[in-house]
Amino acid sequence: MKLVDQHDPILRQKCEPFNFEEPVMDPYELSDELQKIRVEGGGIGLAAPQVGINTQVLVIGMGNFQTEGAEDYNQVFFNPNIISMDDEKTYMIEGCLSYPGLFVKVKRPKSMVMEWWTEEDTRCEETFDGITSRILQHEVDHLNGITFIKRAERYHLEKAKKNLKTQKRLRKRQNNDTISA
Repeated sequence: MKLVDQHDPILRQKCEPFNFEEPVMDPYELSDELQKIRVEGGGIGLAAPQVGINTQVLVIGMGNFQTEGAEDYNQVFFNPNIISMDDEKTYMIEGCLSYPGLFVKVKRPKSMVMEWWTEEDTRCEETFDGITSRILQHEVDHLNGITFIKRAERYHLEKAKKNLKTQKRLRKRQNNDTISA
């Protein structure tokens, strides 16, 4: 398993529900593999389509990214479904393992209620807020074929793309300076 390119069509399609009767792979193995790739990529969330698997599974984990309002999660969510969202929305900068180096300001609800199933096919429901809510919303979007660049306002997306282009140009210049030195 490895991360797919940002242009891969799987990132723009709605994923099939995870079928516990005929799973695409063992739920525990899938969870472990997704967590491993998430950690290797330095991310705080990862959805199955980001590694080319068309099923509704996502993982999150905070690791070294502990911030205020973030529970210490290292968890998997099968067939997650957002039941309700807070009317109050807030902006925050988001990145994505499928879009390396691109950081965009995105407006999302501050909190939400979500249901999901565990590896044992047990239903859970919980209210999430703060950064955990945001991460889960971002990853659930992946399962529905929606990338964070679709959630961004045009101004913020263009600004982020310009910043990424500038960063790449500076890195290239630094590399050329290092090579010629």
